[in-house]
Amino acid sequence: MKYIINGNFLYGSVLGVQRYGREITHELDKLIKDKPYNVEIVMPTIDSDGTSVFIEKYQSLYENIKIVVIEGKAGRKWDQFSFNKYVKSQNRNGEIAKPIYLCNEVSLFMKDGIAVIHDIAFKTHPDFFIEPGDWHEIIFRRMMYRRAFKKAAYILTVSEFSKKEILDNYQLKNPHIIVAGNGWQHFDTKNIDELVFDQYATRLKRGEYYFYLASLAPNKNLRWILENAKENPDTIYVIAGKSLGDDSGIEKMPNVIYLGYTSDETSKALMKYCKAFLFPSTYEGFGIPPMEALCMGARIILGDIPVLREIYGNAAKYVDCKNPYINLDEMVESWEIEDGAVKEVLNNNSWAKSAGKLMEVMDK
Repeated sequence: MKYIINGNFLYGSVLGVQRYGREITHELDKLIKDKPYNVEIVMPTIDSDGTSVFIEKYQSLYENIKIVVIEGKAGRKWDQFSFNKYVKSQNRNGEIAKPIYLCNEVSLFMKDGIAVIHDIAFKTHPDFFIEPGDWHEIIFRRMMYRRAFKKAAYILTVSEFSKKEILDNYQLKNPHIIVAGNGWQHFDTKNIDELVFDQYATRLKRGEYYFYLASLAPNKNLRWILENAKENPDTIYVIAGKSLGDDSGIEKMPNVIYLGYTSDETSKALMKYCKAFLFPSTYEGFGIPPMEALCMGARIILGDIPVLREIYGNAAKYVDCKNPYINLDEMVESWEIEDGAVKEVLNNNSWAKSAGKLMEVMDK
């Protein structure tokens, strides 16, 4: 018996689903030492940026999982065809090979694999995808989800909310969905970079700002932050994230410090010293950043949506995602959180626990 994991999470940008793939496989590597099956992570020979993949670099990350490099360039064509072809080639001479997809995408030709579907936003919220050409992605994703749910032996997802969305919208080959959520243990709380406070010394003071990790994706609700900042011109808001372009209006706001992309070390420092970490999202499959902020000791103020209530419970305060005219200072000054609420969230969510759930499925 062999399990073959699509390794598309090991290269390129580390976003939520890529983080999931990396952390789950690192923990899985510790668990499978004495198992009666083999596990491989398969990668293409050429990275998405055109550079060659060096197997030694990735194999050094694992002790019990084998890295295999096969011909091709990273991208959807490789994911859909080359990876699936390799899986089929391993089903020979009495050996059984099963694919595992950890990052919200499967091959349209997959059979009897294990798939982690983090959310089905392309099905339930196509209005989020407004870039030119997004309609192609919507069509593909709908086809892919339909295939995954009809053909996968097991489906995993990251929250009870996502599980319910899947069951409400699709007929599954196996309706027993396993919830294996995200963790926060990748955040090294000791390794922080506080240089940003020197760089913006005249405006940025520890404990005197709100922090937000930005995105122009409609569900991330950047507009809420900007409207709240307009209503509170004497309050400093720090926004970090990839380039937002001129349309956001951030550059015109004197009480907003827009940092652009920041390292994890800088983000951790900003979380540690902020008045509160803001996350007024209108839709998530899970929502990792508030958990990263919690482990840094930050207060978290979240959009009042079911999935964030599920994950964060009494460890957070919640705001109406459609009403930015809220006095955050008053909320912070009257801050009361139940004893043990933060500890409960951090204890309930770990990469090790979720890797264990994946391993249980593999054992079956």
